[in-house]
Amino acid sequence: MTLGEYFSPVKIANFKSDINSDIEVVRFFGQYRLDMGGLTQSGEIIEKIWHKALKTLLLQDFLPTRILILGFGAGSAAKVMAKRWKGVNITAVELDSVVIELGKKYFQTGLIPNLKIINTEAVNFVVKLKKTTKFDLTLVDCYQGYRIPAKLQQPAFIAKLKRHSGRVLINRLFWAEHKAPTLNFLGQLRTIYQVALCRMPSNIVLGI
Repeated sequence: MTLGEYFSPVKIANFKSDINSDIEVVRFFGQYRLDMGGLTQSGEIIEKIWHKALKTLLLQDFLPTRILILGFGAGSAAKVMAKRWKGVNITAVELDSVVIELGKKYFQTGLIPNLKIINTEAVNFVVKLKKTTKFDLTLVDCYQGYRIPAKLQQPAFIAKLKRHSGRVLINRLFWAEHKAPTLNFLGQLRTIYQVALCRMPSNIVLGI
């Protein structure tokens, strides 16, 4: 790696899949990040979002044993969870099998302890959960480019998710044209749940 490559983003590889037409692995400041559809979806910036969200939205003595991640990407959230809570069991759902393989190759997701990755669609996974299946914490971070699938925002889906999880944290974009749909979604949640907020420069994490 040259000095110029360290300080400027360098595209390492470009991929396509049946789910995402524009997948890029980028190296910046000596670290990898995963961009899909022009949006960074794994890497240091995502880890910082979840670090702050956990600190802001969860009690200091919160100690989960089972965590569900919807929208695994290249494993940024899972790395944060595994580092924060040693021994926690993580179930991660990711629709794109190409992204799962990129996580293993470039982001060392195979080294995350007690991690089970399931290659399926998030809503279908949640709908098929047994009544007795419970998680202490669920993270929702599902994007296709800048778009959040409509099914993930339906009240019935959120209600089903809450029946299986003590706490649910939902990551949303919150800048420019993304503010209005996020505020609409927040308004819907507030008619049913108490919602806590963790605001960041470009994102907001909603806790219910």
